[in-house]
Amino acid sequence: MDIFCIRAVSLGDLEKVLISHDGTGPGSGWFLDKIVIKHKGEEAQEVVFPCNRWLDEYQDDGKTERELTANKNGSSMKTFLKGKSCFPAVVFYTIVFAV
Repeated sequence: MDIFCIRAVSLGDLEKVLISHDGTGPGSGWFLDKIVIKHKGEEAQEVVFPCNRWLDEYQDDGKTERELTANKNGSSMKTFLKGKSCFPAVVFYTIVFAV
């Protein structure tokens, strides 16, 4: 499992993610079970993007890029802009790659 923490502007409701790699180097392909994105705000929120496929030019269908859709059965992530500012709030996301 790989975990990344990112500080970013509010992304709003997350519905899709695009994940890929450039295939550089031997053994660069990998199997992706799912992506879990957790929002660390006042209320803990997360959204799950199931994959269960290879990102490998020599495995599965040979694709190294996948567009994943949020799991509709799980909880959805809702983030909001603070006040009436024209600028989105800065939030923290934890991204978990279950490989």
